[in-house]
Amino acid sequence: MLLIDSHEPKEIIEKIKEAIPAQVLRLKYGDYSFSDIAVERKTLADFFSSLKANRLGEQMENISRCYTEKYLLIEGFFDFSYVNNIGYLYSELSKIAIDFDVRMILSKDAEDTAGIIKRMYFRKNFGCNLKTLKQDKTHYAAKLFGITNNKLEILLSKFGSIKNIANADKKDFKSIKSIGNKTIEKIKISLNENILNQTP
Repeated sequence: MLLIDSHEPKEIIEKIKEAIPAQVLRLKYGDYSFSDIAVERKTLADFFSSLKANRLGEQMENISRCYTEKYLLIEGFFDFSYVNNIGYLYSELSKIAIDFDVRMILSKDAEDTAGIIKRMYFRKNFGCNLKTLKQDKTHYAAKLFGITNNKLEILLSKFGSIKNIANADKKDFKSIKSIGNKTIEKIKISLNENILNQTP
């Protein structure tokens, strides 16, 4: 399951939740995390503000201590007219990449950011991109829950979406034929293990 910091924009959270089981909570480090991956998202204005206030290095150091794979995602057109000291900018970007082993990604807007986060999540969990997932959504979702495609199709006909399945209570499954306690447990255990393994 993807963990999202509660301060992240609602529009990004909603777009991500359309495709990924996600939980919104206050994260100590980073804005998005799953498995051993953390993503720190910054708008362009926030990026330069953090740089000027010397907060950026500390943030990068924190996620580097807690996660194996780290990303700094900068959202917005990277306009160099913001920069008074281009040498300092280049020095700080090099430090982020070399000293903290953080990869940098540029995103044009909130919608692009949501797409990047989803792509990262699916590549990590299923070795596929979003295009592949759309072509075979049932297969990869069934893999996530540890159940057969047929059982997932039955659940989708009842709940309407993967998001609704992930958020359903055990009692909601009881009236569905062909879905027993073992299937319910597999789904809930899978979700719980993901949450536990991804909490820093």
